[in-house]
Amino acid sequence: MNMAGGFGSPSFWAVLAALSLADRAAYFRQSQNDPAYQQWRQQAVRDPGTASRLAQLGDEAARQPVGTAGAAPSTSSGSGIVWVVLFIGGAVFVLLWVARRRAAPGRAAGVPAGLSGTGATRFRVGQTIPLDPAPFLLAAGATKVQPPTETGMISVEAVGLLEDAGAQLNRLYLPGRTAFFQLHLGSDGAPDECRYFSRLDEVQPATQSDWGEWLDPAQGMIGWPAFQTKDGQTYDRAWAPGQTRIPPRQQTETIQALGGVTRRQLQTMLYARATGAASPAPSTEYALVSAVQDGGQAWVEILAGIDVNPASLNLPSVSP
Repeated sequence: MNMAGGFGSPSFWAVLAALSLADRAAYFRQSQNDPAYQQWRQQAVRDPGTASRLAQLGDEAARQPVGTAGAAPSTSSGSGIVWVVLFIGGAVFVLLWVARRRAAPGRAAGVPAGLSGTGATRFRVGQTIPLDPAPFLLAAGATKVQPPTETGMISVEAVGLLEDAGAQLNRLYLPGRTAFFQLHLGSDGAPDECRYFSRLDEVQPATQSDWGEWLDPAQGMIGWPAFQTKDGQTYDRAWAPGQTRIPPRQQTETIQALGGVTRRQLQTMLYARATGAASPAPSTEYALVSAVQDGGQAWVEILAGIDVNPASLNLPSVSP
């Protein structure tokens, strides 16, 4: 019999107490030649309390008639099975308790570190949210935004957390990952800003010179005072307007999907133009231009976007 935790541990005394008298007698006889047991017994007898406890168990075992251990095999076997079940159950409980203690405070179970926080408790892969078609109907013809392909309840294919100059933005990617809602959460955990973006164009620069056209510190298009789309439409820089180029923002996005969690780096600039459309149509159309590096791949993505009233999404309330 293996005494988990060592001689003299609480589990040692618990095992002895759980065994029948015959089993204890057999154990003491079998342990007489065990060096570890002998060493512990020599130390234990120096402690009056331990010695008395051991002597009591020994006396009770010694009073059993010779051969008793084999007289009732069903009792000995039954007590052994009960102890194994109890020990395994206790070990599992201890392991679970230790695992919970080691978990980072405030982090929801199963939520990756990069997605922890209020947004992670509200947004999850596979959740559905009701879609108000009004903003997209009003934007039709006045913007390049492509409305969601789904109507009614739309599902979330992936959840992104964007780190942007100390601020956090949550992205809810729609099926196909070509469009998403981007939300900023206020101090109360409720969205105070929402924008919808859909893919307008994607470019894959093939050479270092091609990349220079986008990211060159002096002439790169990402960060230039204005950005022009293929149809000749011009958007002015919305972040830090001015007449000279500024470096794009360095962003990190952690994305969770059914296939796992990925992280990508972005160099981004936001541009905007007035649509000239009468209210309640969107007054501003955005062009979000980013150089994206995702693992061993890199490309430039151009997104068109509009502001959306967060209340129209009818998002779930903050988890307590």
